Amino acid sequence: MDKQYYPTPADLGRRAWAKFQNRTFVRVLEPQAGKGDLAVLRPTDYPYGDGVPLDCIEIDIAHHATLREKGFDVVGIDFLDYQGPGSLYSHVIMNPPFNRGTEHLLKAWNLLFEGEIVAILNAETVRNPFSKERKQLVRLIEQHGSVEFIENAFSVAEHKTDVEIALVYLRKKSQFNVDLAGNLMEGLKRDTTSHDDLVEGFEENSPLALPGEYVRNTVKAFNAAVQASKEAIMAEARNRYYVNLLGDTMERRQGKVPQEKKTDAGMEWVRRQLEENYRELKNRAWAGILRSTEVAAKLSSAAQRRLEADFESIKTLEFTAANIYGFLLGLSSNQGQIQLEMACDCFDLITRYHTENTVHYKGWKSNDKHRTCGMRIKTSRFILPGHSTESYHSRVPWETERLLADFDKVFALLDSKKKPEVSLINVFFNHLPDLRDGERISSSYFDVRYYPKAGTIHFFARDKQLINRLNLLVGRHRQWLPPQDIRVSEAFWLQYDKAEKFDKAVRKAVEQDTSRWWNSPLSQLHSKDGAVREEAESKLNEALDTVLLKHGIDPTTLLDAPEEKLPLLSACC
Repeated sequence: MDKQYYPTPADLGRRAWAKFQNRTFVRVLEPQAGKGDLAVLRPTDYPYGDGVPLDCIEIDIAHHATLREKGFDVVGIDFLDYQGPGSLYSHVIMNPPFNRGTEHLLKAWNLLFEGEIVAILNAETVRNPFSKERKQLVRLIEQHGSVEFIENAFSVAEHKTDVEIALVYLRKKSQFNVDLAGNLMEGLKRDTTSHDDLVEGFEENSPLALPGEYVRNTVKAFNAAVQASKEAIMAEARNRYYVNLLGDTMERRQGKVPQEKKTDAGMEWVRRQLEENYRELKNRAWAGILRSTEVAAKLSSAAQRRLEADFESIKTLEFTAANIYGFLLGLSSNQGQIQLEMACDCFDLITRYHTENTVHYKGWKSNDKHRTCGMRIKTSRFILPGHSTESYHSRVPWETERLLADFDKVFALLDSKKKPEVSLINVFFNHLPDLRDGERISSSYFDVRYYPKAGTIHFFARDKQLINRLNLLVGRHRQWLPPQDIRVSEAFWLQYDKAEKFDKAVRKAVEQDTSRWWNSPLSQLHSKDGAVREEAESKLNEALDTVLLKHGIDPTTLLDAPEEKLPLLSACC
C-alpha cells in the first residue's frame, strides 16, 4: 500500500497552525501523523509549556514508537476507519495523502462535534471539483471557511514535490443549543406518555459468553456503552438546561434556604464529560482484553506487571477489533522475550532470599577487574522462606499462591507444556492439612514439604533436567555461560558440572574471614550497591580459584579454546 508519506516542512507546518482562529485548544487530533513533523509544531505556551494536548492517528505502525517518544498518544491506525468520539477534539490539523485528501477532510468534518480544521491538500483537489465529494468540499469551504494556495511548499521537504498545495481552513459550529433544548412542547408531550410505553419491546441483553466471539462482542459492548454514556450526558445536560430555565424555588427566592449555584449545562461541560467517560470506558475495555487473553493467562506475576506497564501506551488506541488483534499479534511476536524474562524472575526468586539454594562457578565473561561469578540453582533441593500461616488459616497467603502459580507457569514452559497436570497451587489447596502434618506431597514438577511456623517451603525437583534447563537459559542470558556456538575448554564445563560437589569447600573458603552472615560475600552478591556486589564477586572468585586448584583444575585455562570441537552445550549437560 502506498501511504504517500510526505513529511510536513516546518515552515508550512507553522503556517498551518497559524490558521486556527480559536487559540483555546481543548484537544487536537492529527489523523495522519507520520513521524510527528506537523504535531511537534503545536503551540508550546499552553497550558504549562508542554504543548497543547494532541492525539495522533498513523497508518504506518512503524512510526508509533516515535510518536509516543515525542509525547503524543496514538489513538488509532487508519483514520478512515476511526470511530472515536469527535466531541473530544476542538481542533483537527492534518496533512492527508494527496490522492485521498477529499475523503480524509470530509471524514474530519463529519467526525468533529464543534471546532476548527486546517488541512494541507493538493490544490487540484479544490481547483478541479469533478466529483460529488470534491463539490461537497468546495461548498464547505465557501460556507464555513477559506483556502490559501501555496506554490513550492514541499520543495524543501524530506520527500520533495513541486505540487501546488491548498491550505484549507474550516470552522464547524454545532447545533448544540438546539439539540440540547429540543422542542419544549415535544418534551412536554413525552412527559405525558404512560410508563408502560417506556418498557415496550425491551429485551434482556444476552450474555457475552461465546469465547470464539469474545473480541467482536466486547467491541459491541464498548460501542453500546459509549452510546449509552453519550445519551446519559445529553439527558443530564438537557435536565440542567430545563432546571436553569425554570429558575430557583420560592424558598430560595425568599432567602429561606441558601442560594444554589447555577448548574453548568454548556457545550464545554458536555465535551468534558464525554471525554472523561469515553477514556474510562476505553480503559476498562482494554483492561478486559489484557486479562482475557491466552497469553496473559500464561504470564508470571512480574511479567503481568511489565505487560500492564507497557499497556499504558496501548490503551490510548481506539477500541476496535483491528486494534485488538494487532495488540495480540504484538504479544505473540514478543512471546520469546516474555518467556525469557519469566524464567529470570523465577530464577531470582529462588536465588535471592536463601543463599543455600545456589552454587557458584567461574563465569564465562570477564572485564579488566575480575571474572564474573556464575550462579546455579541446586538440583537437589531449594528453600523459600517467608510463607508462614497460622493453624486456623485454611489457605496459604495470597502472595504465596501467586508465587506457586508463577513456578507452575515457568516450569511448564521449560517442559514445553501449557500447564502442569498437578500444579503446586492444587497441592497447597487440596493438601494443606497433610503438609502441616509434615507429609511430603508431589506436584508434577516438585515434591514439597511445608513448615508453616518457620514459613519455609522445601522444593525437591522431580526432574532435575528442568532445573538444568533453567540454569542454562538464565546463565546464557546473563553471560555466565557462553552461547551455544562458542566453544570453551572441557575444564570450564567440568567446574560447571561439579559446582554442587565443590559447594561445601567454596563456602568454607569464602566465609573463613566472615564473622557475621550479613557480611558474607554470598549474601552481598544481591546488594543494590554495585561496589559491594563487585567486592563480593571478587572474594567468591578467589575462593573458587582455591578450590578448583585443589581439585586439579587450573582456573586460568577455563576459557582456552579446545584443539578439537567439543559437543554442543546441551549435550554436555
